[in-house]
Amino acid sequence: MAPSEKTNRLSQETSPYLLQHSHQPVDWYAWGPEALDRAKREDKPIFLSIGYSACHWCHVMSHECFDNAELARQMNEKFINIKVDREERPEIDAIYMNALIAMNGQGGWPLNLFLTPEQKPYFGGTYFPPVPGNHQPGFGEVLQHAHEQYRDQKEQVQSRSGEIIQKINTRNIPAVAQENSAQTLIQDAIQLLTEKFDESCGGFGAGMKFPEPMLYALLLRHWVHSENNDVLMMVDKSLTHMAEGGMYDQLGGGFHRYSTDREWRVPHFEKMLCDSALMARLYLDAFQATQQDIYRTIPEEIFEYVDREMTSPEGAFFTSQDADTEGREGVYFTWELKEVLDLLGPRHAQVFARMYGVTPSGQLERRNVLRVIQDMEKTAEEAGMPIFEVGHIIKNARKSLLEMRNKRPPPHRDEKILAGWNGLMISALTKGFIVFRKELYLQRATTCADFIWKNLWQEGSLLRVYKDGQARFKGCLEDYAYLLEALVSLYEASFESHWLEKAQALAESMINQFWDEKEGGFFMTANDHESLIARLKNSMDDAMPSANAVAALTLLRLGRLTGNPLFEEKGRQTVRAFQGDMAQRPAAYTALLAAMDFMESSPVEIVLSGPKEDKEYQKMLETLYRDYRPNQMVVVYQGEETVKWIPWAEGRGPVSNQPTAYVCKEGTCHPPVHTSHALYNLLGRPPEIRLNIFNEEKKIKDMQSQEQGNFLNAMSDIFKFSGLGKK
Repeated sequence: MAPSEKTNRLSQETSPYLLQHSHQPVDWYAWGPEALDRAKREDKPIFLSIGYSACHWCHVMSHECFDNAELARQMNEKFINIKVDREERPEIDAIYMNALIAMNGQGGWPLNLFLTPEQKPYFGGTYFPPVPGNHQPGFGEVLQHAHEQYRDQKEQVQSRSGEIIQKINTRNIPAVAQENSAQTLIQDAIQLLTEKFDESCGGFGAGMKFPEPMLYALLLRHWVHSENNDVLMMVDKSLTHMAEGGMYDQLGGGFHRYSTDREWRVPHFEKMLCDSALMARLYLDAFQATQQDIYRTIPEEIFEYVDREMTSPEGAFFTSQDADTEGREGVYFTWELKEVLDLLGPRHAQVFARMYGVTPSGQLERRNVLRVIQDMEKTAEEAGMPIFEVGHIIKNARKSLLEMRNKRPPPHRDEKILAGWNGLMISALTKGFIVFRKELYLQRATTCADFIWKNLWQEGSLLRVYKDGQARFKGCLEDYAYLLEALVSLYEASFESHWLEKAQALAESMINQFWDEKEGGFFMTANDHESLIARLKNSMDDAMPSANAVAALTLLRLGRLTGNPLFEEKGRQTVRAFQGDMAQRPAAYTALLAAMDFMESSPVEIVLSGPKEDKEYQKMLETLYRDYRPNQMVVVYQGEETVKWIPWAEGRGPVSNQPTAYVCKEGTCHPPVHTSHALYNLLGRPPEIRLNIFNEEKKIKDMQSQEQGNFLNAMSDIFKFSGLGKK
């Protein structure tokens, strides 16, 4: 049934997700006093529906159920209906996702819950179909059941909702602290990850796979300490398979949300800014660790994608791109064999199809998800061509397909700007700058940070969302923590002290507004936030690193940089607050384990000074970031202005006006050195890569299963009979 031509209250909102529901016959409210007061006044239960604009199943249910006039009539008659964009209001989403998991043992989006007028959940689920099927009740039955429960069984509803809230609050109480070292807990986490590791395809588990960048970041950190090349192999295999699989956009760059299968073949096609930022940083770390070209290419392509498709005119970054176009998932990103053949011609199509796994049947309704199934050498051998010719064909083919793809109706883009997610991308770009020394990355990071600070930092507090010229909603802990990390990263990339000044102001505001005086650690919401049924702390990682973990590590770094004992102590207290939880489930707290590792380590402190235009100075700067050193802190001496903010830089200016580096490590400050070679020797060599992870034959063997071999043989026959096999 077609949506109503009329608009509802959501037409006054700025959220793209809420606006997608503004023409529906449902009498929607945004979360706020008007809806909540009406529910109490009329003694009606609340139907709360939470999603986000790039969510495929949110769109499906919206079209099937909320556009349906009869279902909308039941909703309007029996409930107060509230729609929430989880990206705007993560604190509401977190509470009710916890509630759904407490009820049903699992969660997801769309998140659909029925609440008492006091906002207490008593029944719910995720996607509901419009009519019964596949062992699921139809949404009309769900509505009737929820209505009758509240009308006829109020005592049981109140009792059940009270138990659910108690479960939520119990989970919020940290476990009893245990005296375990960071290395002990990290070793326990590594053991658990090793047991779950997929030896064949990389990643963890045997079903659908998320990228989980925090897990691999911890593996790399452990490798630096342990020199365990089995750990590095896990990272290398997983990241290579991800980069060559369908989860990575082989034409346009950037990662899709997750893989729907074990082999990274078919993704869920939405693209999120947060994933782009976190994956770019992970691949930059991997490049520093291994120097493999693929780990340089991927972050460069991610940054190109974000600049091309996810950057606002002001230089800030949009939130996401949809999985769907024209009502179908993945159409924009996928190809029929005939399209490739028509565009490239038989000879070049054969080469491209062999390398990227293009077949007549495809993976999605005869459409192909591009993925690298064999390398260029193997493709050249099978095609009987010189490798340079294959390289030329592949380069031009990718360009041609991308140009053709750009003419298709594009996925919907959520153009709201989130403070925290922009902080993640700023940090990624600054990391890209220090590793690759590309000034453009630093310029983009700086432009974005200036915009966020100007528009979302107001009267000593941070707002979360900017859209259509409006700044809205109090920032949550993730906004403060991720932006704080970005500001410190900007200082460490540019050595401009005004970033430290901003970081200090933001850190003080975060501590004043979010700190838990009783248990330690940070709440998700500020002291002056509206009253909700629970006040959570997010200490575990999910698709993003725990905000408490990022806050802890960044406060520890900021405290070490500035000598401010408050920052360092709050960082330590945050780690200690969750030590008991980490001991119970170490692999769920990988970002906090990284903070704990930094806390218990002796960071290498380096001051670089001297004439910047000197070639040796530039070589020394490049030496500092050539290898993966997660607990390294670098400061450039620029006179008294540096000493004002970094007390330990005092007296560390250039000797005889020549490039000079001062290195303090493991409790010892060494005499200054003046060459990149001497600096490298002081820093110490990185772990030796004893396993030959660069062995191409091993890599091909890992990637090519018997199924792929059969597939290539079958494709040869197809080419032969279709005329594509002619050279």
